[in-house]
Amino acid sequence: MSEAYWQAKIWGLLHDPVLKALHNNSGRGENSFWQQLEVMQNWRENNWNPETSGRKILEHIHQADFIASASDRGAIGSVTASINYAQGNNREQGLEISHLLSGEKRNFKIKQHSEMLATNRKNYLTSKEQKLLEAIPVELRTNPEKIKDLFWWLWRCLPAATCQEFDDESLMLMPAETRLPDSSIWSHGSITAALAGALAGYDLTSADIEEWSANKTLSHPYLASFTFAPVQELIKASRKMRDFWAGSWLLHYLCAKVCWQLAQKYGPDCLLYPSLYQQPLIDHWLLKEFPEFEKWIEKPEANSLLTAGFPNVLVLVLPKDKVQAAMQLAKQTLLQEWARVGDLVFDELQTQRHWMPDLQADSSTWKGWLQSQWQFYWAALPIGTEGKLLKNAAIPKERETEFLDWLNAQNKAYITNQKQNLFQEDEINFLREAYQQRWQKQKRKFSVNVGSWWASIFDANRYALAAVKNARNWELPTAFGPRSTISGIGPVVHPGEDWITEGETKKYWQQRIGLFDGTEQLNATETVKRCLHKILPTLLNISKDKIAVSYPDLTSGVAGYLKNADSEELKTFNRTCAAVKTWVDDLQNWLKLAAFVKRNRDIKPGGDN
Repeated sequence: MSEAYWQAKIWGLLHDPVLKALHNNSGRGENSFWQQLEVMQNWRENNWNPETSGRKILEHIHQADFIASASDRGAIGSVTASINYAQGNNREQGLEISHLLSGEKRNFKIKQHSEMLATNRKNYLTSKEQKLLEAIPVELRTNPEKIKDLFWWLWRCLPAATCQEFDDESLMLMPAETRLPDSSIWSHGSITAALAGALAGYDLTSADIEEWSANKTLSHPYLASFTFAPVQELIKASRKMRDFWAGSWLLHYLCAKVCWQLAQKYGPDCLLYPSLYQQPLIDHWLLKEFPEFEKWIEKPEANSLLTAGFPNVLVLVLPKDKVQAAMQLAKQTLLQEWARVGDLVFDELQTQRHWMPDLQADSSTWKGWLQSQWQFYWAALPIGTEGKLLKNAAIPKERETEFLDWLNAQNKAYITNQKQNLFQEDEINFLREAYQQRWQKQKRKFSVNVGSWWASIFDANRYALAAVKNARNWELPTAFGPRSTISGIGPVVHPGEDWITEGETKKYWQQRIGLFDGTEQLNATETVKRCLHKILPTLLNISKDKIAVSYPDLTSGVAGYLKNADSEELKTFNRTCAAVKTWVDDLQNWLKLAAFVKRNRDIKPGGDN
């Protein structure tokens, strides 16, 4: 495990004060408490030592903050904010923040707002941040071998610990920047950590930083996308409500497993989409691995574990030299977990229910079909044109050629319509004027960086993934015998030879075992879906009772219907229920009569009965 890789990511999470938005201008420029963590001491020394030969690599990694800031700012619509928290004409107002999509505004103000303003703000916030530091389990902040576990705690538990310290859940909305409050401090820290790790490189060591040589290559961050198919076919090949849900949940579970393994290897922050924060399945597995995190992570309820939500497209930030390894890990994880699900279902059918005694686990209609279920695609593009600097400060007019060359290189890579470059002429002139004014007044410079192309980089990556998918040559394997009666795709599960008649398979499927109706015939994937609820307790390591209560069926659909029904629809529903009850009562009476007739059919008149 590369210690420096995780140190870079911890620096990324904590490069700003945890309570940055609550500070005034004098406090916002400071670092968070990463300098006080024992596992970060050599990183601290290298950062503060201008004589370090690895200063070049550290400055390279520090660009993560600027790139992340430019990426966040790219989402700005119209936002309104005070210059500082609790500044301006109304100190009781706090900070006005706006929702990016709806534009709805609210005032961000902590419960201890008055208490903080009545004391020395800096001392008050410093004491709070010291308590947050002390909340970290001692072993995590002192044992270098636990540095990856420390990162998990900081990423997942620190936001919750902050809310607990202030007894205020609204701190989850605490903005990273009070002047343009369009993203939270937690989101900004997470993406900065992902970029810092990608800029550092997975194999970076402390020795590399201390003895960096000019001939070594700096790591380049990549944006990678991974997906698999088919999706719609898996879901729509359903005969029952249970089958339909099982298809959606299986996709959700497999994606979550892939995300979990990638997060274990490269960090949860690397997953830009979907975000793993507060995901029930991820929290479920996290608490299994770190039971001591339960103080900050609420144990997910069974119904949340059974709610599908993960997409089948994953987007990650990774170091260039780990992209292929990560994509291979994603593919391998999905295949292994899919095989595990298939094995659990097979064991349930054969060992517990004695379904088709002659069916073997390696049968072509079982294992052969399951192994051919998935196809995989991935694409990756550099964040910023390779061979060019990630940022450029050559904004003044006298360095126009250098600046425009850099801009054109980025536009050429990510903007498909060259008539619509990212920076128009008026905007470039504005940048030059702002640069000159800042230099004249403050003797400070600024630069533009590849984060400004963030949306275009995402688009280019999406187009690349679509191109790979459209170029596929994958085909469904041929089914020689009878096919599924639900989808018409894939061979019906049976223990016989490939060449088999429909009459023979029908005999095998007459055994219902509480799962089938005796007439339908399914392929292996559809059989897995039908039996999924029987293996969920083993798969998720939760009790059968919790599964039974939370497992979706038609009652959930009825509940949703009734919740939104008007008075006339409710009357119709009640009449229908009454009719069903009458039918059931009549049926019970007929069954009682039939039972009576059966018992008395041999009674003879006049006999001694």
